[in-house]
Amino acid sequence: MNQNIVKTLVDRHITKTIGCTDIGVVGFIASIGAYVLRHKKIQSIHLLMSDELYKNSVNVGVPGIKKSGLNQALALGVLLKNPHNQLSVFESVTQDDIHQIESLLKDIVVKIEHKKFDHTVLYEELNMTSTEGDHVNIVIKDNYDNVVSVTKNGEKMLEFEKDALIHKMSPYKITSYDEICDFVDSKDFSELDDLFRVAELQYQSAREELKKEGKTFLAENYNHKEKSCAYELSSFLKEHIEISSKKRMIGDVFTVYGVAGSGNLGIGTFITPLLMRDAMGLTEDLSKKLVVLSFLTSVYVKQEMNVVTVLCGTGHATGCSSAVSFAYAKNASREQLKKSINLYLSSSMGFVCDGAKLSCAYKVSFAAMNGLISAQMVLDQGVSCNGLGIQKMDVDQTIRNLGKLNNEILESANKGIISLI
Repeated sequence: MNQNIVKTLVDRHITKTIGCTDIGVVGFIASIGAYVLRHKKIQSIHLLMSDELYKNSVNVGVPGIKKSGLNQALALGVLLKNPHNQLSVFESVTQDDIHQIESLLKDIVVKIEHKKFDHTVLYEELNMTSTEGDHVNIVIKDNYDNVVSVTKNGEKMLEFEKDALIHKMSPYKITSYDEICDFVDSKDFSELDDLFRVAELQYQSAREELKKEGKTFLAENYNHKEKSCAYELSSFLKEHIEISSKKRMIGDVFTVYGVAGSGNLGIGTFITPLLMRDAMGLTEDLSKKLVVLSFLTSVYVKQEMNVVTVLCGTGHATGCSSAVSFAYAKNASREQLKKSINLYLSSSMGFVCDGAKLSCAYKVSFAAMNGLISAQMVLDQGVSCNGLGIQKMDVDQTIRNLGKLNNEILESANKGIISLI
């Protein structure tokens, strides 16, 4: 692994989003259709979604509206007509747009369906017609921003397909945790300014929200004990992550830079190392190492799992990245970094996803807290797992087992989860 490869991973795995990613893709696909038919009056919309995408979009707040509703997300996408914003489609929403939603939905026949697809967990197909008889079909598949086809009246519109999957997929897959550690130790970060910029934006956004609410959880307010103890720091970390995640899950117009398809994972990945920096007074060089380590850890854990998960992929990746961020800041050995991941996963492997919603803010913040505590336990007590069960002594095998559990063993669980919610 070299900095060119890592830069490719940054370009592929970091995405600007407004609100929850899963509701964003609903607005995105509607916005494409409305843009194609922008001189026409819309008559009907039929949206077909994979079960997994439906599960993660039905209960989250639509940005600007601050309440859930797939119909409202579709209508807002139609009103905005800005597909070039992709997953940031709701960034420009105004009160005037929101006021028009109800009247628009009275004039359009909307049908929403979901089903299980054998070939992918992320599938969204929209059919939109105009009163004049025009017809648009759009398919998004495998990744949230991967538009694989757009046709108008049977004619392909290639300008929307420039980001098709063959160009979007990263050509590189991380093969071992040693590979990550070797790159972090090399300190060759000259081409990663975008990574550090995004991390800083994410962290400062959390700080600003805490200030607005008059919270006293900022690093400059910690006493000496709080700055050095994981058990103390974890409670402050929880507040930073929770306040950011809450805003996007309830439907505030709030910018987040997602990692590996998850806005909440972006929050957990970037806030942890920079809070460590400020709380522990770390050097710039060390703080950059933590950001790179946290990012690559999240990508490595998540790459083994489907983009829309049965288990809480965001929680698992956040817990692992926060564990190694704290451990590395405490001058842990490479073996201790691996043990910190293993200890976190050994206690949290069954952490499931029951759909995106407000409580995800607590899930991701609790995962970050537990990651710090896992690292502290390894450092203080030499705690390690015995390699029994799903967790193995080899951390790479543990992470692969996590992927196998999510992608294969629990594949049919989504149907049961959806029936419960």
